[in-house]
Amino acid sequence: MKKLFLALSAIAAFSAPALAADMPMKAAPMAPAIPYVTPWTGLWISGGFGYGLADIEHSVRDPLFPLAPFDSGHDTGARGWLGKVGIGYDWQMSNWVIGAFADATFSDISGNNSLNAFGGFNGRFRNDWSWAAGGRIGYVALPGLLTYVNGGWTEANFTRTSFVDAATGLTTGIVLPSQRRDGWFIGGGTEYAFNFLPGLFLKSEYRFADFGNRDSDLICDGISGCGVAGPVGAIDRSRVFVQTITTELVYRFNWSGVGKAPVAARY
Repeated sequence: MKKLFLALSAIAAFSAPALAADMPMKAAPMAPAIPYVTPWTGLWISGGFGYGLADIEHSVRDPLFPLAPFDSGHDTGARGWLGKVGIGYDWQMSNWVIGAFADATFSDISGNNSLNAFGGFNGRFRNDWSWAAGGRIGYVALPGLLTYVNGGWTEANFTRTSFVDAATGLTTGIVLPSQRRDGWFIGGGTEYAFNFLPGLFLKSEYRFADFGNRDSDLICDGISGCGVAGPVGAIDRSRVFVQTITTELVYRFNWSGVGKAPVAARY
């Protein structure tokens, strides 16, 4: 819950400033305002890059004696760069915009995946790709500026981890197989139009993903002195959280520029 609270705080901080620009200000009495025309409805594609942080909460237990764990639990982390491509479609209703989208990420979010079991093992943890699909709702705070929140379903791949003895640095032959993990995400951000290049936008987004708990057998590779290939009688239970910040260029196929509001007559 603490991680989710921090994620929600980050989303609010990331997307709220643009909304502040839409707050009313005192002015001389005028006729009812005619809203700006901002054609957000339509298909878009995007591509960009970013940075990610992963947190792994895990423990190791004996499947026959779960109340006597080999490793009672601790956190490890990973970080690294990523590239991202996406596609989506938006519908505008007055100043509100709703949409659906899908995107894919190719990443090198890596770090140390340590086990306190068996005297201490270390291995390399790496998230190399993921995809996500979901929906978003946004508000046109200013002409050409959209602020939004989004959420949906995601899947990520985590590569095989080969462990070495922390004291000697020697290969143990014990590995954690590669995993594809499902989860959910929430996020938020802004899109801003480059009016000098019709259809081109700059998007900045924060996203928090929770891939839930999963049990995985630690196995012996059968070639490094750990014994016969197969499970070693220990189960790794882990929960993975991934946070990303990305910057992307977005192209909207139907964008015709931000319309100008007619000058309203004063009373």
